[in-house]
Amino acid sequence: MAIRCNNTEMLMDFVKTKYPDAETENPTALQTKITFKCGLVMNVFNTGTVNFQGNSFKNHTASDIVSAIDAINR
Repeated sequence: MAIRCNNTEMLMDFVKTKYPDAETENPTALQTKITFKCGLVMNVFNTGTVNFQGNSFKNHTASDIVSAIDAINR
């Protein structure tokens, strides 16, 4: 599932505040990878594209982040 975020900096601030135990890494200069304790992986690209890996459709963390992205995009 890939979605667009109009302000990835605001999204990253939200994730770091709400999920301080999530592990952040930068596998490439264009991508930030966040791994959550629940097993969900979120990739944020500098183009604004955000995608999830793992069982995101049944994951509360993913739905919470998608809601935050919707609020950011308004």
